[in-house]
Amino acid sequence: MSANEKKLADFILDNASLIRDYSSQQIAAAVGVSQSSVVKFSQKIGYKGFTDLKLAIHESVVKQESNVSVLTGKRVSAGADVELKDQLYHVKCDAISSATALNDDKTLQAVAMALENAGRIQFVGSGSAFTIARDAAFRMMSRGKAVIAEGDAQVQQSSVATLGKGDCLFVISCLGQSSHLVQLAKRAGKNGAVVITLTNQAANPLAALATLRLYSVSDGGDSRIPDITAATSQQHVIDLVYFTMTQPAGIGLPGPVSSAELSKAR
Repeated sequence: MSANEKKLADFILDNASLIRDYSSQQIAAAVGVSQSSVVKFSQKIGYKGFTDLKLAIHESVVKQESNVSVLTGKRVSAGADVELKDQLYHVKCDAISSATALNDDKTLQAVAMALENAGRIQFVGSGSAFTIARDAAFRMMSRGKAVIAEGDAQVQQSSVATLGKGDCLFVISCLGQSSHLVQLAKRAGKNGAVVITLTNQAANPLAALATLRLYSVSDGGDSRIPDITAATSQQHVIDLVYFTMTQPAGIGLPGPVSSAELSKAR
């Protein structure tokens, strides 16, 4: 490694638990190198860019601190001599634990503020995630918000086209790879709406377009528990956001969110 690359490596190792909160510009300023040096360093060690690198680092930190598999949400082995109901219990507990660890209070508050201050909110979800999106929409309606939650793709496109500055698009997708959802996020972002995504932590095109990112876990392709881990973790994150919104002023919602605060949270 060059001298600058060694500086970057040392800084990342010394601040691994905080690295997710840094942008490439911030880490460049902290180390005293150019932003392009940060990107090239990330690519040199096998990542597409700094975003992929910091997500991988954060995943490793969470695994070490909680001793829970972040991507699969499983703690009970397939061959464990445990009753089925207990296996399911552990799977769901681990999904909740992992989802909690992946989403910090700062991001949850930023999402809650964006939703609370939004003129209109549109929820969309792919596959079984639409059920989670619809539940989230009902909760926002109970708070008097103007909410859209339609499952039809054409209706979703038409609705997103009407979103603008001061509105929110909330997209829920396990993998974040759906081209349809990516197009919706692009359109909403182009129109000035706040784009909030809830996907797993692996780098994906949907999360890359988000103003604010929330994370869930997946079932790791385990056919014995299809969608249970993903749905449990997604629902828990929605619960966390709603819980934050319902807190008294000064605890959950310190005040109207500004564009600067959203940029910082991103």
